[in-house]
Amino acid sequence: MELNAGYVCDRGLNPKRPVNQDRFLAIPERGLFAVFDGVGGQRAGEVASQTAAETIEEALTHTSSDGNSIDTIRRALDFANRDIFELAETDPAYKTMATTVALIHVKGGQVTVAHVGDSRVYRLEDGQFSRETIDHTDLNDDIRAGRISKAEAPALESLNVINRALGVENTVEVEAKSIKAADGARFLLCSDGIYRHMSDGEIARVLAENKDPQRAADELKRIVHQRGAEDNLTAVVVQLGRARQNHVRSIDDGLPVTKLTASVQSTRASRVPAPGGRIQVDFAKHPQASDPTRRLERLIERDGATSENSRPGSASRRVMYTLLILVVIASAFYAGLRASDFFKARTSGTQSAGVDAFQTGREAFERGDFKTASAEFDALAKGEPANAKAFFWLGRAELEQRDYAAAAKNLEDAVVRQPSLYEAYVWLAAAYEAMGEKSKSASALARYAEERRKDER
Repeated sequence: MELNAGYVCDRGLNPKRPVNQDRFLAIPERGLFAVFDGVGGQRAGEVASQTAAETIEEALTHTSSDGNSIDTIRRALDFANRDIFELAETDPAYKTMATTVALIHVKGGQVTVAHVGDSRVYRLEDGQFSRETIDHTDLNDDIRAGRISKAEAPALESLNVINRALGVENTVEVEAKSIKAADGARFLLCSDGIYRHMSDGEIARVLAENKDPQRAADELKRIVHQRGAEDNLTAVVVQLGRARQNHVRSIDDGLPVTKLTASVQSTRASRVPAPGGRIQVDFAKHPQASDPTRRLERLIERDGATSENSRPGSASRRVMYTLLILVVIASAFYAGLRASDFFKARTSGTQSAGVDAFQTGREAFERGDFKTASAEFDALAKGEPANAKAFFWLGRAELEQRDYAAAAKNLEDAVVRQPSLYEAYVWLAAAYEAMGEKSKSASALARYAEERRKDER
């Protein structure tokens, strides 16, 4: 079966990510295609992804095409994991490096799919669009284990952190399977720099409407750039046989639809070490969607990953993170009171248009639709310029979209209008921290403490 491929590999538009740590393989004559998303300080992520690509290509190029394809792929990924791990052990500069991988190997109508981490493989065939990989994250592990339901996943975004990658340990658990694909099937391999900006439905539409694989890859890049391209982005579009242009009839994210039992819902979340150094999330009572400690952790950790003072071992960052967590814990009680007031207003049956807009914005925020939430709170803030909570939630929504400057401005507006809105200082500190404005972040926390002292007098 003839194979054609189109691909893009781009560093994106984020000035904080000057180095493209993504890599890919596209070798149609060997039926080998893969995407790698490197992580690590300085240039370590780039080294990890490049090492993986070179090792896997060499391993599969010098392997006979006979035998079990899944076993062959597993061995190649094991070799890559070993090479990255050993290199990291020999050079302190590479100590934290690792990489994800999403790979397909095509042999006739049989396709072996393998992955580690959160780079993905999608398939479009006969109008059916499906994810062939499930991200290796705490959240997805819990859904697969039945500890939480898929319907609750949007409210638990803070758990969507990868827990598996090549190079982290001397061994790695590779997830692999073999599937049949007919002439006309199309596969997409991509890093999270693609799907964090596009829904599965949007990705499916691009693959369905562009018969030329390269044109489809270019269109994915165009859309992601149009939406900010905040991370490195890589996409490899693989066409099996003759391309067909058809409508997308169904979309499947690959996750099971599970329902929580009462016993699972009533227990408390805890983390226990699992074999091999993995973290297993034993869910009993899932955290609230707006759990501030988890959201702050994501906001502080997910940006500036290549700068020395923002690496996980940085003392200044640990101190700032600790301060933020202490402040959030202290303000949790007040946040709960405000949430209670909101839901009382919601059920009173006498909401004004402003309350309706606030409710709509909060509901959009809780389900992770931060653009809609921003629009609702922005309209409310313009219509009610004295409404501190409108500015507060607008800032929160902008913070989730990484528009840190806008978030800081609106959170500042919130505390000007209501100095006792303690939680706003905390998120303001997080916004400044994400921008690298450590003195302003510390100042926001100091202002928080001062307002609390005033309240206690």
